[in-house]
Amino acid sequence: MDMEGLGYVILPRLPFNNGRDETIYDYLFKKAEYRLDGKLDPGQTVIKVVELARRFNWSPDQIKYSLDRMVKQKYLQLDRLPQKRGFVVTIVNYSEYIQLGNYNKKKDPDPSNQSENSRQKGETKLSNPFMFFEEEGFGYLSSFMSEKLNSLIDDYGEEKVLDAMKEAVIRNARNLAYVQRILQSNEMKSKEWGNGYPAYKADEKNGQYKQGISKHDAKPPQKVSSIFGTGRLRRRG
Repeated sequence: MDMEGLGYVILPRLPFNNGRDETIYDYLFKKAEYRLDGKLDPGQTVIKVVELARRFNWSPDQIKYSLDRMVKQKYLQLDRLPQKRGFVVTIVNYSEYIQLGNYNKKKDPDPSNQSENSRQKGETKLSNPFMFFEEEGFGYLSSFMSEKLNSLIDDYGEEKVLDAMKEAVIRNARNLAYVQRILQSNEMKSKEWGNGYPAYKADEKNGQYKQGISKHDAKPPQKVSSIFGTGRLRRRG
């Protein structure tokens, strides 16, 4: 086999917690510009989320959340191109990763960096419904499930969906149907409270509203006589 012109790529072994992230990162690393006289800087490439989704058979949402996650991990940098022409992806520390001599050095891990990475990972998981779905055992985030989750976010907002998912984890009911019921129940309670629901329930408990008798038609309470008690006086005869 003629290997002339093919070259080779040195892929760094970065700590990934998600297989999809690692697959996308390796693909972008191989596609990155390596020449100094290219149109892009070394370590850069141009992508479109839709094309990546088609290539790997994942949804655009899954691709975008993987990219955002790697940006937060400081593995990538994303710069949006004008007129919806995609993104310029920059591999962070690319020039260091492609130097073979850098892999001969052994450095003791910095405990402060490890704790910072763990903190960032926890914050990312707690603020990303798609990452929370995968890491908290809701199941495989297929294109269908991604669309269902995205629909809940559109209807209720990301923060409320995350709160409902956390409640589902506490109750050991890790499925989107249960999450949706929590959201619907919370929305119903919110509307009732907004319409004076607690005051109504308190009045109802005190007997102010009775079936068939409106508030305005209710008779005032009778006066209590110190001698005869409550009720009408009867005439003797």
